Amino acid sequence: LRQHLPTPDEIEQTAAARRRVPRTAQRTAAATAAAVAALAALAVLLWADPALQRQTLATAVGERSTTVLADGSEVRLNTGSRVEVAQHLRSRRLVLVAGEASFQVAHAPWHGIAPGLERPFTVQAGRAVVEDIGTVFNVRRHSEAASGQGTGVAVLQGRVRVRTAAGDAPPVELAAGESLHVPPRGALPAPLPAPEATAAAQAWRDGWLVLDATPLSAAVAEMQRHRAAPIVLADAQTAALRVSGQFHLDRLDQLIDLLPRLAPVRVQRRADGSVHIGAVAPAQRH
Repeated sequence: LRQHLPTPDEIEQTAAARRRVPRTAQRTAAATAAAVAALAALAVLLWADPALQRQTLATAVGERSTTVLADGSEVRLNTGSRVEVAQHLRSRRLVLVAGEASFQVAHAPWHGIAPGLERPFTVQAGRAVVEDIGTVFNVRRHSEAASGQGTGVAVLQGRVRVRTAAGDAPPVELAAGESLHVPPRGALPAPLPAPEATAAAQAWRDGWLVLDATPLSAAVAEMQRHRAAPIVLADAQTAALRVSGQFHLDRLDQLIDLLPRLAPVRVQRRADGSVHIGAVAPAQRH
C-alpha cells in the first residue's frame, strides 16, 4: 500500500499546486484586461486628438515677425496680424484670425515614404481651410474695399488643398505659382497662375513692397496696412494714377515723400499724422 499510495508530504504538495493554478489564471486574466483597457484608452485618445500646446502669435500695425513653432514649422506674420496655433496629438491646427501670414511647414523624416503618417497641418482663415501637402504658402484675410471680402491663398512652393470649413463646396488643389480667392460664400473658383500674387507674398516676406504700374488707390491701401494714421486720396482721378518702384516696408514714410516724383500729385502732412494726397493740375506740374 505504501508503494501505491502518496505520502502525506506528496498530498500537501499536490493541494498547494492546485491552489496556485487559479491564482495564476486570475493574474493572467487581470493582465489581459489591463492591456485591453490601455488599448481602448489609447484609441479614445487618438480619436479625441487633444491639444498638447497652444500659443498666440500677433503683430501690431507696422510690425512683422517670424516664429519657429515647436514642430520646426515657420510662421511669418505681416502687419496687424494674429494667428492662433494649436499643436494636437495627431494634427497641427492654425487659425488666421486677422491679417496675413506665410507658412513654411516642417515635415517628419518619413514624409516622403509614408505621407499618410504625417500630422496634418491646416490653416483656417474665415471660410477657407488650407491643408498643407508639402509647401510654402501665403494666406491673407481681405477686409479692405479694394480687395473685397474673403481669403486669398498663394502657393510659393509645393502644393496645398483648399476646402471650406463647412464642407459646402468641393475642395481644390493649388500648385506653386498659383493663387485662389475664397469668397465669403458659394463655390470655390479654379486656381489660376498668379505671378503677381506670389511675387507680392515673397516680397513682404523679404520686407519689401513692390509696385508695378500699380493704381495709387491699391498702393495706398497697402501702405495703410502699415500705418495707424490715415492716408487720404483727394478724388477718383488721384486714385487712378499709377506708380512703380520697390520700397522697404520699414521706410514707407520715404515712399510717401517720394510720391510727387513718381506721379503728378501733391502730398500734405497734417498735424494729426494723417497724409492727404491730391492730383496736380497739368498747368501746375511745371
